[in-house]
Amino acid sequence: MMSILTRGGSFVALLTLCLAGFVPCHAASTCLTVLTSRYAFVNVDGPNAGTNAGAGTNLNGLSSGGVGVGFDIDNNGAFHNFFGDVVGTITPLNINGSTTAMAFGINGADRVVGTDGNGNAFFLAGTTLQTFIPGGGSAAVALGINDRGNIVGQYTIGGEMPGFFMGSHTSTVSTRIDAPSGPDTVNAQSVNLDGEIVGFYVGTDGQDHGFEANLSQALHNQLTGTAVADPIIPVVKGEPGATFVFSQILAVNDNGIAVGYYGDSTTSQHGFLYNLKTGHYTFLDNPAEKFNNGVEVTQITGINDAGELTGFYSDANGVFHGFFAWPAGSTCQ
Repeated sequence: MMSILTRGGSFVALLTLCLAGFVPCHAASTCLTVLTSRYAFVNVDGPNAGTNAGAGTNLNGLSSGGVGVGFDIDNNGAFHNFFGDVVGTITPLNINGSTTAMAFGINGADRVVGTDGNGNAFFLAGTTLQTFIPGGGSAAVALGINDRGNIVGQYTIGGEMPGFFMGSHTSTVSTRIDAPSGPDTVNAQSVNLDGEIVGFYVGTDGQDHGFEANLSQALHNQLTGTAVADPIIPVVKGEPGATFVFSQILAVNDNGIAVGYYGDSTTSQHGFLYNLKTGHYTFLDNPAEKFNNGVEVTQITGINDAGELTGFYSDANGVFHGFFAWPAGSTCQ
């Protein structure tokens, strides 16, 4: 066993991971010190992560190769974007020097998308940055990119905030994604290689709810999402009487398995996996999460075809930490 990595160009691991030979993460393994019956977790902090409540590390997406993308927040509230893998080698991302930019999506070629913090979506390949807004819009954020280079996100147009799909960062034509109901406020979060799009929208109740859509149903560059049934939430220890308030679907893989989280009446948040084919929810929290002033948080933000996950959780001081997780019986990569 060995503790992984130090500060400065690498993640700070909060747990212990067996690195040599990519040890299998099965239930009997000593690979990780935290292992649920279904998933093995390793928790990480970025090199600039603060230690104040609300600061820390957010991993926001995961590539097909197991590379996470996101940012850490320092104690002054500045954002520092990066991508990196579980063994801790990270690459800082410079989005025009912005300290309010946020990286949300990454694909297998390490192409990154997000917002520059100044009202523009961005696409970053190496050191080459392109900002863009879909045609006719006044602001945009890119939230997901797949291995084909397709991009989804949200833009502002005519007082509304629908979602969008673009074939690539250089596309001059985009597909508008409208909400199933309510005000047309849509976050298109992720698109897989089968053209399945997931995300969330603001419903008539003013709360967020998940949606799915398929590009095959687009007509004249316009697509309307289909509402996903809200989860029937489980009883959570420490939250007696909690009721469902909202949910957000944040990513989907090529097998039709989506991930996200829900919020309850205690203002806590809990992670889930959702099967687009069966409509079945599976609930999963990081076992290291703790209550801070009666609130605990786990968000699952990314999933790839191997079933590997990324996300973040909060500790007893209200500080956020990123995580990677593997299904039991898979291999740490």
